Amino acid sequence: MTGTPPASDLQRMAVKVFVADPSAVVLETFVPVFHRWIQEHRVPGILVDVADYGHLPRSPGVVLVSHEANVAMDATEGPPGLLYTQKTALEGAFADRIKAVLKSALDACAKLEEEPEFKGALKFRRDEVLFLSNDRLAAPNTEEAFAALRPALASAFGTSKLSRDASDPRRRLAVQVSGVQS
Repeated sequence: MTGTPPASDLQRMAVKVFVADPSAVVLETFVPVFHRWIQEHRVPGILVDVADYGHLPRSPGVVLVSHEANVAMDATEGPPGLLYTQKTALEGAFADRIKAVLKSALDACAKLEEEPEFKGALKFRRDEVLFLSNDRLAAPNTEEAFAALRPALASAFGTSKLSRDASDPRRRLAVQVSGVQS
């Protein structure tokens, strides 16, 4: 054994749900919304702070920081969208952990769509998402790691339409998931 954990041990992962219309994203609007979420405890977890990186190009945008996960309006990986980044360990099989992260991301999307500041203008696509590994040791950006994760990803997202971004092996493993059954 090399000491490298199997890809199925991956705990730190992210799911990005793209917006239908990127012009509907005005980052400054998310700051007071996320602050309200902290005050009203609108999402589960220990909510800590809001960080605004909107002034930086291709940035994480506006981030709601919590102990368990971060929720961000992100422009770093592909088109703008909600990036849900799981930071703490989840119980269960790998496919179940992916499903839990996807559910949390979709729940946050639904809550944002219902906020008065966005109602009617902000819509998220639920048919295509981006899955990201935040652990280059457990799941590096290699064909072998992708092959090991593929069955669980296909099961969790309800599709076999998965494609890995292999353009730069130094980047984190990113899998485009099409035909998501949410």
